[in-house]
This record gives sequence, C-alpha cells and structure tokens, in this order.
Amino acid sequence: MAVEKFVNTGEVLLDVKHLKKYYPIEAGILKKQIGTVKAVDDISLYINRNETLGLVGESGCGKTTLGRCILRAIEPTEGQVLFYLEKDKPPVDFLKLEKKELQRVRKQMALIFQNPYSSLDPRMTVLQIVAEPMLLNGMSMEEAAPRVGELLEMVGLERKQMNRYPHAFSGGQRQRIGIARALALNPQFVVADEAVSALDVSVQAQILNLLQDLKETLEPTFLFIAHDLSVIEHVSDRVGVMYVGHMVELAPTEEIYLKPRHPYTEALLSAIPRVDPMRKFQRILLPGEVANAANLPTGCCFHPRCKYCTEQCKKEAPAWQEVSTGHYVACHRAQELELTGVEPEE
Repeated sequence: MAVEKFVNTGEVLLDVKHLKKYYPIEAGILKKQIGTVKAVDDISLYINRNETLGLVGESGCGKTTLGRCILRAIEPTEGQVLFYLEKDKPPVDFLKLEKKELQRVRKQMALIFQNPYSSLDPRMTVLQIVAEPMLLNGMSMEEAAPRVGELLEMVGLERKQMNRYPHAFSGGQRQRIGIARALALNPQFVVADEAVSALDVSVQAQILNLLQDLKETLEPTFLFIAHDLSVIEHVSDRVGVMYVGHMVELAPTEEIYLKPRHPYTEALLSAIPRVDPMRKFQRILLPGEVANAANLPTGCCFHPRCKYCTEQCKKEAPAWQEVSTGHYVACHRAQELELTGVEPEE
C-alpha cells in the first residue's frame, strides 16, 4: 500500500486556535444541566497548504467532531478557525462569518464521508449527486454536466455512468463518487473522515493512491482522519494524536513513528501489525478504560492508564509544548522518557 509522499510548501492554510466543543448533559423535566461532555477540549493546530495532516486516536476521542467543527458542520463552543483564503492576505475567522459570507468561503472546504453506502442518496443519479454542490452555488445542470463528466474520469469512473444510481456500484466505486462530489468546486481544504475504513484492503490502496494523485493535480490540503496507523503513515506529512478530546502529540510523520514522545502514542504504535513474522515486538496493553469525557480525571487525562505516571501527572495538567522543531506534545515527562517507536521494515 505504498504511496509516494507529497512535499508541502510550508505556508499555513488553516490555523485552529483553542477550539472547544462541549455538549451539555441535561436531566429532569426542566432539562437542568448536570454536567458537560468535553468532546473537543482546547485544541490548537495548523495545516500548511498542500499538506496532509493525519489524525488518529481511539473511537470516541473526538476526531470526527474536530473535523466537523473546523468545517462548521457542527458549531464549536469556543475558539478560532483562521482560514488563509489567499496568500499574503489576512485570514478570515471562519467561525465568525455570517450566512452570506459563510457560503462564499465554504466553497473552499469539503468533506469526504466515511460510509459510501449511507452518504449517497439512493434516489439520485450520479450526475445529480456530484452536481449538487455546483447547483447550490448557482450553476445550471447544463453547465454542471460537463464538469461532472471530468470529475468522474478524474476519480477512475466513466462519463457514461453518470446516469446510473448508487446501487449499481461497488463500495470502492461509491467512495470514488463521494470523492468526486467533494472536489466538485475545487476546494482548497478537504476533510477525509475515515474515507477508507469501510473498504476492503485492496480497495483502500486504490482510493489512497487516487487521493494522492488528485493532491498532485488539484493541490488540495487534507485533514485525513483514520484509525489505521499504517494508512496514516503512508498518506500524511504530519500526524496528530488525540485522546479524549485532547491533542496529546503532533509531529512530522517519520519523527512521530520513529521517536514518539507521549506514552499513548507509543501504545498505539505498538499495535501496528509487523510484516516480518521473525521480528519480535512487544505489544503495549493499556490497563483500565478510556477516560470519561463527562468526568475527566484531574491532572493529565491519560495518567490512570500510563505506566510512567508521577504525582505531578495526577495533579497538574501538562502544557502543550514544542520539544523539538515542529514536534509538539502534552506530557510532563516528554523530555526525559525514551519511548519505543516503529522500526522501518526491511
């Protein structure tokens, strides 16, 4: 499943600052708030133009919520999303835009959904599905149809298939249709939310290679959300690791896989299957359960499962710090621990 790396320009496209999304817990007839679920809790990151930022973590850690908050598919509770629409010009705060201005800027953003079976309307043809973003932005069907044909050929389908319905396609072909729809308006920023997790491994490789080809031709910027660390390794320029609504580590891909600085990242990397059956490796099994986002432990939210935990970890939340150039981590012991990464396969 090898995919050629794409080098980014280093120019920031998206700057996320202190983003939060809290859900109230209500009870009783009067719906009195008795607690809060901190789905995304004070996350800051940036994404460069033409870069793929991979986002990993356990189910329920807030990856999808973060991606949708950035797109304003879900309204965040607090924070900023600064979007640099044009180079050398001030950014727009995407979260403060009114409806008319929001629609103009939203043309530059798109979402590839996880499930290709539920994300396509079975009552619409491929032409209608892919053309929908263009129709919503003022184009007529006559104007959109040639563009739909181009997009279908771009994602590996044929123009003659545009009048068929989704049930006539396989899972991989449906995901290609979803990708074509996401790229309909040639957006600058695309969130790929588990875009290959519902597909067979062989089809995953095809879709990943397709995304890399499209990245080189159309030059979009990707936030790639996934569970599979092997997939993330091959498609990402940098990797962010989330745990219970918090970003715990963010670094260039090669550095985070070879030399992780957070114990949770070390545990995730130990779960990656090895190709060589003769090579011995130690799987790290984390004790206990994932922390409850509605009742987080004091101090570091990971400390009940961490074998390197100290008294400071139990009492004081770690600061988000840069331990080396471009390598950020939230851990009190990041500078002193020697953690095990993934050795390159021969």
